[in-house]
Amino acid sequence: MYEPPKSLYFDDDNTQDEVKIQSKKSDDLSNFILSVQLSSLNKIIEIPVLNNSILYNNIKSDYFLNDPIDKDKTIELRIDYANQITKPNISGEKKDLIEKIKIRFNPKNKKIQVIGYDLSYSKENKNKYIKSFNFITGKYYSSCYFGNEKKDTSGWSSELQNIYTENWNRDF
Repeated sequence: MYEPPKSLYFDDDNTQDEVKIQSKKSDDLSNFILSVQLSSLNKIIEIPVLNNSILYNNIKSDYFLNDPIDKDKTIELRIDYANQITKPNISGEKKDLIEKIKIRFNPKNKKIQVIGYDLSYSKENKNKYIKSFNFITGKYYSSCYFGNEKKDTSGWSSELQNIYTENWNRDF
């Protein structure tokens, strides 16, 4: 898969930066990397895009990446596990899983920071679940749709704060 690079203003200068997805040959869980060329640091940062299908299926399966989206110097990367039904576990089966990872350049410490993570999926062909985590504040939100009824919940999790791409690993 070849993805043409996108130019955007990502770091803290007024020079366009290059962002692209590259495939990575490996037996590891990371099959793709997000490559970000930072003009302010004059270097390329490579961020592995983790294949989390093993979390849902206990086996590695295909996933799909959309083009990185630029919103106000934030990159959003969508990972799609469409048309896959997970193996049943204590919470039942999940299908049509979509993950969104949001990152931005932190001009104070000159690092790329993971600022958010969204997960959506459906269960039992009628219930939809949307979960959103803010990695700056540690706040999370969850919405569940049971037919026409919606139930919201939220909370705090301090371990979700201050995550940077150079600390990115499988444990995350």
